[in-house]
Amino acid sequence: MTNLRRLDLNLLVTLDVLLSEHNVTRAAQRLHLSQPSVSVHLSRLRDFFGDPLLLPGPRGMRPTARAESLREPLREALGALEHAVSSDSPFDPAASTHTWRVAATDYGTSEK
Repeated sequence: MTNLRRLDLNLLVTLDVLLSEHNVTRAAQRLHLSQPSVSVHLSRLRDFFGDPLLLPGPRGMRPTARAESLREPLREALGALEHAVSSDSPFDPAASTHTWRVAATDYGTSEK
């Protein structure tokens, strides 16, 4: 059995985008990361899965059979995680029953 404690969830997000884009540079742009960072993520994913996952192809990168088998379960799992951690409804300040206190010093005031 695979030890998930060894795997950073962000790597799975990167893999999902790489499987969608088939291009490290475009994946990096979507993830708001540098291209070298995404390459490092891919290297770590390859080590974890023991598979190259994405190989150079004529038009970007092509997924291996192992990567293809991960595509849908990964997308479903990430979708379920996103749903689990998202709030049920957006914050509506008019409907909020919380008491908000704002404290400040006079340090930020300007004298004219």
